[in-house]
Amino acid sequence: MSPGALMAIVSARLRAERRSLAFACASAAVVGFVQPHGIAAITDPLTADLATRSVWLAGPMFFCSTIGIALALAQGPGRHTYLDTTERSAPLFGRELARAKALAPVLAATLSALVYWAAQYVSGFAAPPTFFILALACVIASTLVALNATTRSGARRLAPIALAAATIAIAYVLAVYADAYSTKSGDAVGVATELIFCALAGFIALRQYGESLARYEDFIGQS
Repeated sequence: MSPGALMAIVSARLRAERRSLAFACASAAVVGFVQPHGIAAITDPLTADLATRSVWLAGPMFFCSTIGIALALAQGPGRHTYLDTTERSAPLFGRELARAKALAPVLAATLSALVYWAAQYVSGFAAPPTFFILALACVIASTLVALNATTRSGARRLAPIALAAATIAIAYVLAVYADAYSTKSGDAVGVATELIFCALAGFIALRQYGESLARYEDFIGQS
């Protein structure tokens, strides 16, 4: 796929969802600004470490990932018929179209996460860069997993949504608890395990999404 075709699909998708994107960013700004700040005094170092991580990560991971899932579901067929028709008639393979269609909600979800972090910064409680990267990885992975719900109908749509929710929960547990119980490697354990998990989950989900798009009978080309 040429860069021009990629940008055309992504920009068209973002323009079509500009109201949803504006609402997502506004919600992220409000929640990021009013989220709980600080933790109660705790004397036990391990408990204090877990509480600190929970405060830094719970908000952006769960809220911004939920936004990403909603934006991914908005890419489903029927919402913007003219875009669906144009994309399916383009001489693209399933995985090429999947990358382009996936980039739109991923960029939108990333923007909402950045707005969340900016609101934290304005309120004087911005998460450290490492924690923000962990939260962003979770947001991207769960968004890609949820995209597979757009290629299904009926009750079958619930499975990818449930997997997206499970992705958020697992990423959160890895980020909060993995390195807190490791006294030798410090933050490297939690950061590495969470990032590797999110990368694998996102890659597998994107590949499956491309294969699903390639099965459409009216689609030109096979993956």
